[in-house]
Formats: sequence, C-alpha cells, structure tokens
Amino acid sequence: MFITGSACKLAGITFNAVSSSHTSTPKRASGSADVPATGVVEDKELEERRNAIAKSLANAGHNLGFDQLLHLLKLNADYATFGTSMRQKIADLVEQAPAVVGAKIYPTRLARHSSEGDPAYEFSNPQTLAEKTLVSCFAPLLEKMIRSSGDGSQIMPRRYKFVDHQNSAVSGTRIKPDGVVYYGQHRSPVFKSAHIALEAKVSQCDGQVPAKHLGQMGDYALHIWNAQPTRTFVPVLYLHGSSLSLFIFARSGYYRVELGAMCYKSCAKTRDEADDLYLPYNDLAFLLSLPPQRFGHFVDVSAPVNLLSFSDEPLTKTIAGASAEKDGYVDISDRIKRRVHIHRRLAYLFRTRFESKRAFLKISWTPINRLPECAIYDYIASRGISGVPQVFKSGILVKDLFGYRAEYLILEDCGQTIDEHFSRPSANEDDRDDCGRLLNAVITRATSILDCAETVGVLHRDISAGNIAVQSGRGSGEWDVRVIDWGYAKFLPSVPTEKLEELATKWSFDLESVIKNEDGHDSITGTPLFMSTRVLLSSKRRGIFDDLESLLYVVLYALWKMEPASVGTPDGFLHLSDRSLALVRIACLMDHSIYLKMFGVRECPASLNVLLDKLYRLVCYEGSTFVPVKHLAGKMFERTPDRSPLKEIGGGGSPDLKRKADDGSGAGSDGGSPSDSQGARGMVIDA
Repeated sequence: MFITGSACKLAGITFNAVSSSHTSTPKRASGSADVPATGVVEDKELEERRNAIAKSLANAGHNLGFDQLLHLLKLNADYATFGTSMRQKIADLVEQAPAVVGAKIYPTRLARHSSEGDPAYEFSNPQTLAEKTLVSCFAPLLEKMIRSSGDGSQIMPRRYKFVDHQNSAVSGTRIKPDGVVYYGQHRSPVFKSAHIALEAKVSQCDGQVPAKHLGQMGDYALHIWNAQPTRTFVPVLYLHGSSLSLFIFARSGYYRVELGAMCYKSCAKTRDEADDLYLPYNDLAFLLSLPPQRFGHFVDVSAPVNLLSFSDEPLTKTIAGASAEKDGYVDISDRIKRRVHIHRRLAYLFRTRFESKRAFLKISWTPINRLPECAIYDYIASRGISGVPQVFKSGILVKDLFGYRAEYLILEDCGQTIDEHFSRPSANEDDRDDCGRLLNAVITRATSILDCAETVGVLHRDISAGNIAVQSGRGSGEWDVRVIDWGYAKFLPSVPTEKLEELATKWSFDLESVIKNEDGHDSITGTPLFMSTRVLLSSKRRGIFDDLESLLYVVLYALWKMEPASVGTPDGFLHLSDRSLALVRIACLMDHSIYLKMFGVRECPASLNVLLDKLYRLVCYEGSTFVPVKHLAGKMFERTPDRSPLKEIGGGGSPDLKRKADDGSGAGSDGGSPSDSQGARGMVIDA
C-alpha cells in the first residue's frame, strides 16, 4: 500500500506517511548534505544529483488530502467563493477534456455544427499516447484555466503563463521539465520566474512514485528553491497517464495531493464521466487562480521583486515587495551564494544596507521544534554580550507551515569570515606575523565571547571558519573579531525559566519541545570539519570546551590556508566519516611536537606561538591527561571546573560582561561547582 500505518500531525491535521523501500538519509542536522548544488551540469552529474535527491526524499513523503491542504493554507473561504462563481467555466473545461483509451489519446476540437448557445466539442483523430501528446492536450486547458477570472465574468490579465519545455531547456540551464507555469509579468522564462513545474509520464502511478520520477520533480523544486528566496513551498504537477497529482515540496519533505482524473476513459463522454472530471478541474483551476503570496510565497512576486519591507512587530504579518528603490525597503539583489538543499533547514543571505548602514539580511527556515535564531539574538542582546552582530530588525515570517518556521534577521556587516579572509589570493603574500597577530585576536576575542555567552546560558555549537568574522579597526591597527551565525545555539539550564517563557511567548515557540529537541541535537549539530572529537564520536554531552576545540581547528585551518597550495590536504582536515575523522584527529593532536604539521602548518608565526600553545593545552589536556583519547572510553571524560586557563586566554572578559553574568545566571556548562550548574529546570550540564 502507498499509505503506511504511520501517521504524522501538523497544525491539528493528521496525515499518513508515504512508505518507501529506499535507504534513509544521514542524520546530520544540516540535512541532505549529499545533494550537490544546482547549476549547469553534465548528464552524469545531473543523474547523480537526481538520484541523491530521490534518496534524500525517500523517507520524507506524505499523502495529503485536498481539503487538508486548503485548511493548512487557510484557503477554505476562497475555495468556496471560487466554486460558486466558476461553475460554468469549469463545466466548459471538462467538456474540452481529452479521452485516453488504451494506448491512444483523443484530443478535442470545436464541433463544426453546434446547437445554439454554448459551444460543443468533439473528439478528433486519435494519437499515440506519449508524454508529448499528453502535454499537448493538457497545455491548452492549463492556459484556459490561467486566463479565467475568479468571478467567471471576464478574462484576467495574465498573472501566469504556461511554457512547454519538452524540446527546450529552462533558460540558463539544461533542465527540461515537460512544462512550467511562469509569472506573467516576468520577462524571461527562468527558474527565478517559475511558479509551478509540470512533469508528465505515460504510465499511471497510483502507488509509490518511482525514485526516478521523484528525483526529476525534486530537481525542479531544488532549482526553484535556489532561485526564489521568498518561497514557502514549491508545487510540481505530476501528470501520470490520465490522472494528475500535486506534489508540494516543503522544507519538511514532500506532500502528495491527488487531484484526480483529467481525461475521459472512453469516447462516449458520459455524464457520469464528466461529473468525475469536474472536481479535479475545479481544484486545479482554483490553485491556478491564487496569487503567489497565497500559494508558494510569503510576498507577492507576480512582478519581479528586488526589495523587501518588513513590519515592526516580532510576529511579522505584513511583508511588501518592490522592484524599484523605496525608503524603508531592503535590497535583496546582492545574494551571497550558499548551498541549497531539497529539504530541511535553509538559509538565504544578502548583502544590503539598512538605514545607510552596511548590513546582511538572513532569511531562514528551521523546524518549529528548534530555537528561532531571533530568540537567541534577542536574549544575547538583553545580556549585553559584545562581539556578536547587532540586530537592526528581526521577525517571524511564517509561524508554522508543514512543521517549519521562516524568520528574518537584518544584521550589521561584521566583515570577512576567516574562511574568506584566508582564501583570498593575497593571503599567502601577507607577512606571517601580521596574520599571526590577526589570529591572536581571533583566539583572544572568540574565547572571551564564547565564555561570556556560556556564562549567561548560551552555547554556540557551530564554531567554524565561516562563523567567525574579522575586520581591521579604522586606523587603530587592531582587529575587530565577531562570532556570528548563532542559528544552532542552545540555551543552557542556567537561563531562568521565566526568561525562557517570555522568549517563547514573544517568538512563538513551544518551550518544552524546543528545549528537549535542542538537547537531543547536541551530538549532531555543527560543521563536521570543525567539530570536536567527542561530538564526532556522537557524545550526548556538550559544553564550551567543544566550542573551544572547534576554535582551535579554525586557527589551524587559517594557518594551513596560508601555506602554498602544494602542501595539499593534511590528515587533520581530511573529509572522512565522523568517527574516522575523530580517530584521525586524536592521532594528529596526541604529539605536541608534530601536531601542527599534521594539520598542514609547516611553521607557526612567532607572534602566535604562545597563545596557540595555550589554546592547544587548554583543549587537549587536563593536567597530564590527554583528553581526546579519554572520549574513546565510552563514558565521556568530564572536565574539572577550573576555568582560569580559559579566562587567561580570553583576557578575563570585559567587566561589563562579568557584571551581567553575576546578576542571576550561573555557569552553564564545563565549569562552576556542581551546585552552580544546577539550572532553573533542575538539569545538570557538564563537559
């Protein structure tokens, strides 16, 4: 059976999970990490990508009734109005439906002689049933649906237009859906202007969709997700034989909605058959009548949108788009290239300006049982933690759609990431001591920021070369260092319950489920190449020493990037499975005299030697005990509460931060006495 006994529930609606014989995807929190980025590719790469997409989606499918879809999208009232006003137009469309009999398809044509009143249609000469003939019969009906207005009285301006792509790829790609419904006011037929894709197959598929078909449709959806950052989901029409299904590709997976038969089963065109076709045609016509912001977007993109305006309240209710410059609008034309996956978490980044200041806009999708990044930044700002991007504006765009929320953050521009700074061509030509002084600042400042954040109850959990930003101070010769991207951070038990409840109310999340899920994701959260050894070993305990170990790898990564390209990839930065990488890392770190070489560093800048050695010893040793090897024993090694070496590296933090930390929040993890680490929820967090 296509429907299994397993059921899921969203927004009060229960729907059935799709069964699958495919293997499951990796458990890594980022999700779909094996799906290559979209782009112009060779046929082999295209096939590999589609196979990876199908594998990634194999256990992420669900059946959804049309009535359930209307309820989830809050379209019931619109649907009722549409059904009343469009009856005659839908009946006319049904009259023009083709017939599929055996291996033949019979298109319709206007009868030569029709009685007075409504026009009559008859079947024309049969054609061999194939994807091409199926689409050629279906396309005119789609066009007529698109042109029909909601009140049934006149033809609308073209909100959408249908283009057959069987013989021509979508502009700028080699991708050939059978057809695409585009936004009518966009000039070019590109994925940026695609509303709904169409895939046609001759064979009827009422059960499990073949992996090849799922990979194709998922590929179209992936390209649209990649091209349209205002998307809430991507619809794809699946015309299989004489039936039509709607596939909704959301961040939580895909949802199959059966629309029903689109063709007569005989040339007799009986009243019963016409009645069976009426509802599927009505439902499809209704979906095609909806503006983009009601079906697939959080803003109207009927015309090209290059700017966005957000309302001021945290739970954003109004978002406006524009194509020309307007006061109060944020430009989204300068997008930073990031990998887009077919489902799970997603973030879009844009370089922009906000009130004349250089800024970044981040639009992200996260599961509703995970912390909103807005809440983390809100709390950090309330505790006065410096070294974190200032938030100019933030809010929730979508509270809950298929189990995911969308939020936005407008953040100050904090400069280049470590990855960007040390990957630029001039990095290898810089004086090594200058780079050493920069990395000195990175170690000192990042340690202080992480220490202060942890002291007030926040753990970052995703320290990487992409999440530490630097920029030179104007005329001071010093470096400004920031820890950015707190989207995977978690609250520690030391945060008072009352404060968490306040944040949960403000940012609309379920406190109990979010805290439980964040704790449960300790062992799989982060960037694998920079994860601590015990996280790579799937430890369920996590603390600040894990973030500091990640910081050590960031510094070593930067030093390696300063070396000539001929050095190659060192053992310490090989892309391996989690456990294999952990074992290699332990071996690389074990001998202090050679560990730098194991990470590709031939010589450490003199200006960095002392501080890097302190960070190495802080991370790797507890007295004379080599900590990483202890993590292999099964029960993870617990660090002692002595934080003086950490304070020494971080410069002791700022007095303001210390004062903030002492006004009610104790040490959250990896430090303090056992009684100090008792949280407001009665939980104990250790290293």
